[in-house]
Order: sequence, then structure tokens, then C-alpha cells
Amino acid sequence: MEAPDLVGNLERLVRVAKVGLFTSVDEEGYPHSRWMTPTILKGRSGYLYAITAPDSPKAKQVEAHGRVEWTFQSTVLNEIYTLNGQARLILDPQLKAEVMEAIGPNLQIFWRVNRDSKNFAVLETEIEQISLFYPMKNERYFWRSR
Repeated sequence: MEAPDLVGNLERLVRVAKVGLFTSVDEEGYPHSRWMTPTILKGRSGYLYAITAPDSPKAKQVEAHGRVEWTFQSTVLNEIYTLNGQARLILDPQLKAEVMEAIGPNLQIFWRVNRDSKNFAVLETEIEQISLFYPMKNERYFWRSR
């Protein structure tokens, strides 16, 4: 499988799954994983976007240690994607609006916890590598951006 196929299939799975497992690392080096609602914006296939509260532990972890991991799986567990990349927080109003338009309807839990609809940051992950695993076939494929 060629890299464009991996990226295209990842975009499809992100749209269908609507959630991914995001992992960052704290100041002591311990990983922390949580389910998040991400998107890949049109024309920006090398990046994954989500939102977070700018004062959350997750935001602090990303600011201190930007290397993160995302995991996505199909509903029947026949394909599992793992992404590694560099994350950063962005407060640009135009990007916030674009991301909110893409994933806003899927953020019911986020808004229950974060009641201020204007107090959020975009969590941008630059995808550096992708691993695709087909468990039923025991097949793995890899892609690196560089």
C-alpha cells in the first residue's frame, strides 16, 4: 500500500469513527490517553485537528512535550491506525471557526465539561508517521512524512 492510500484511508476512518484516542505525556514522562473528536480539514491532509480547553492538563502537556500519538480503529476492529506527530495549540479565530464547523455537532461531552463556548484552542497535530495494522490478516504498513 502506497503512502497516498494510507493517508486517504486514514481520512475516511477519521470521518467514519468520529473519535480517536489521543495520548500525550506529562512532565514526569507518564502517558495520558483520552478519547477526542478530531477532523482532517480539506486541503490539510498532513494535519489532524481537535479542540481543547487552553487551561486543561492536556494543553499543558502539549505545550511542554509536543510529541503525541493518536489511535483510530474501525468499528469491527479490522483496521487500526496509529499516528505519531508534533502537536501545538493554536488560538487563531479563523482556524477555530473552521475546526468548529467540522466537528462542532460531535462535541456534546466537551461542552458539558467546558461551558464557555469561546474558551477553546485548536489542537493541531502535524502527522509525522502513520502505522496501519490489519489484525485479521496480521499485516502492517508504515508511512513517514520525511
